Amino acid sequence: MTDLLEQAIAKVKQLPESEQDNIAQIILKELETKAVDFWDEFDEILEECQVSTGIKDLSYQHDHYIHGTPKREEAS
Repeated sequence: MTDLLEQAIAKVKQLPESEQDNIAQIILKELETKAVDFWDEFDEILEECQVSTGIKDLSYQHDHYIHGTPKREEAS
């Protein structure tokens, strides 16, 4: 834990419990929002970077297409 965070927690501990709860709710909501925003942004980046190769077995046979190794047998 950083010194700044420890200082903030020490000050929050001095507040009445109702104010501590209000601050905790604000912090938790902000952290949840950031997590959601990150994943939304990540999904957008993935969508922008998609490339259609027309190769239906690319993920399964990537070694063949990248390195020229023999194709793997199809999974049953």
